[in-house]
Amino acid sequence: MGLYATTTTLSLVMVGVNFTATNMTTLGSEAIDQAEAEINKYLSKRYDLTTASFQTTTSIPPIVRTWAKRLGEANMWEFLSRGGAGKESLARADRLRKDVIKNLIDVSEYRFDLVNSTGSLIVDMSNTAYQLRCNTKSYTPTFDEDDELSWSIDNDKLSDISDSRD
Repeated sequence: MGLYATTTTLSLVMVGVNFTATNMTTLGSEAIDQAEAEINKYLSKRYDLTTASFQTTTSIPPIVRTWAKRLGEANMWEFLSRGGAGKESLARADRLRKDVIKNLIDVSEYRFDLVNSTGSLIVDMSNTAYQLRCNTKSYTPTFDEDDELSWSIDNDKLSDISDSRD
């Protein structure tokens, strides 16, 4: 069973799909597991998922629960697509997935923040404990090339750098 969503929450939004059968509950659990893995892929770029905000069903940010339901539903519609009517199910799945993935990308690229169930901002990994501690500023340019803005056509470049190669 998922941490962000459950098969019960899926059954509420997937009207007409019978979740009382064991195979449908199992399929729903698989859809939720895949949805949560996709969500974690994006959130882990910015948030420490081992913190309390992501560990219990009551502490999960409300928007993350919503995304899990929508992605789980998208996965279910994809799993249930069959034959001629399958095109409609796949179109529904794509529409649901597209919106969620766009939001997840926005979060991972710092275009908007997550808040917890009380509305407080969730601290991300941008503090000094997680900062990148190296850069490439002091690296020697490859093949003696300088900044791209200074590039110009050099007709005898190969002969100029031939002694720099091993």
